[in-house]
This record gives sequence, C-alpha cells and structure tokens, in this order.
Amino acid sequence: MRTSRTIIAITAVVITLFGCGSGKDQQAPANALSLGLPGLPAPSSPANWTLGGVPCELIPVPAAAPFGTGTCPGVRPGAIVLTDVGQCTLNFLFQGSDGSRYIGTAGHCILGTSPIGGDVGEMAWAPGTGPVARDAGGNPIGEFAYAILQDPKDFSLIRLDPLVEASADMCHFGGPTTVNDDRPDITQPVVLNWYGNGIVVGTLLPARSALAAGMPDPDHVFADGAAAPGDSGSGIISSDGRAVGVLVTLGVQIGTSFDSGVIGITRLTPQVERAQQVLGVDLALQTAPTL
Repeated sequence: MRTSRTIIAITAVVITLFGCGSGKDQQAPANALSLGLPGLPAPSSPANWTLGGVPCELIPVPAAAPFGTGTCPGVRPGAIVLTDVGQCTLNFLFQGSDGSRYIGTAGHCILGTSPIGGDVGEMAWAPGTGPVARDAGGNPIGEFAYAILQDPKDFSLIRLDPLVEASADMCHFGGPTTVNDDRPDITQPVVLNWYGNGIVVGTLLPARSALAAGMPDPDHVFADGAAAPGDSGSGIISSDGRAVGVLVTLGVQIGTSFDSGVIGITRLTPQVERAQQVLGVDLALQTAPTL
C-alpha cells in the first residue's frame, strides 16, 4: 500500500543564514592523502564560493545539533550527521566493491571552507585514519574516506562501520530508485524533493520541495526553495524518485545555460565517478521504492 503524503512546494523562500562553514576549525590530519589544497580551517564569517562558476555561498554548517531538529531516525538519506566541523544531513547509500558500505554528505561538512573563499581541495583517508562521523545521538557510525570541495564538486563519503545498520530509504519520500542524469532545458520545469535538517525549517518542514527551471547542466542544478544551516549534504531526488545530486549552496545564481535559482545542487554522477577514481572502488547506489 502506498503511504499518503503531502508535499508542500516552497518557491523563492530563503532562510536568513549566519555564514558559511561555521563550527570547529578543521585541518587535514597528517595521515590524510591530500589530492589538492589541504583542508583549511573553517572561518567564522561567510566565504564566497562558486558552483559552475556562479558566485554563491555554501550552506552553513551549525556548530552543534539544534534542539528538536530532524525526525529521521537511523543512518539513511535525510538523517543528521555530526562531524568535526558541525552538523549536516546524510544523502545516498552506496555499496563498495571493496565490501564496505559508504554514505554521502557534502564535502564542506568535513573540509570546512577556505578563509579567503574558493576551492579547498580534495582528500582521501585510508581505513582507520579518517575523521569520525557520528549520528544525531553522538554515536560513531564510521569514518570519512573521501571528500572534495572544488567547483563544481562538493561531496564526501563516510565508510560505515560494519556493525552499523543503514537504510537506502530517504525519509518521507522514499527512493532513490536510480540516478537521474536527465538534462531538460529551461522550458521544462522539474520538481525536486529532499529531507533536510536545517535550523528552524528542518523542524517545521524537514521534507521539502523546490522547483528547477530545467536541469541543462551536467554538473549542477539551480532551484527555488527553502534551505538553512544543517541542510548541507541533503540528497536531492526528482519527483519520480531518481537521485539528482547534493544540496550545497545558497544565493541568487544564474548559470551559463540561463538556468537560475537560490538553491545550488551539485549533481551526483560526476562526483561519484571522481570518488571511484580516487578510492579505486566501484560504488553502486543502493535503491529503495518511493513512498
């Protein structure tokens, strides 16, 4: 039986933000493999960034989990993840060819941001050496294996502990059913859904929708909707349940293909392909039916 649900689309609403990457300073551990610039300390004030060359701001990372946010239990798309930088939201679950399971969030959720803006770099950690990731209760769920913050990529993977239970099913919406690499032009609007833990809005309406005027770019999607600190890393699915990408930025954005919006989404496939190259591991998206 299909579960009934109400989807409320919020268009062109932006929650006031407090800066980018706020939280504890994060520096690259000595045993991390740096593939670009090393991880830099997270600043206390906003830092400019670009998505597809378009100026914007990374969605801030709260320093601690606000009381009452998030009702998405377990380790799954839409659940809270706590890192050395702060609080973010988990996205999609992957099975690795190395036998490990991986779950994603945004790259800036562990790398922080550069104090002068711009790219931070790309990093990988061998098993047993990565920063610890924790669930909403502060319990360790695994360690970071990979992270990137280089325009237009903003993505990281947590190598889950073998004893941790995890689900591929996104809270409220279900899915992902597969990957969505479609590129409809700006005359073809697309409804996008996600479950996030943004401050205030994540408590009032964690399951949200946004409207994109097409998705013409292979690396990013711009959409109109509501997001706030804590939403960083949220998995974005299209209305048919297919995985589109990761919610990472805010700000009025107009792409070279004339796509525009206030929410920036970095698309999933290019990031997973890059992570596979760096880790030397094939990553299979774990799927679930929509609700």
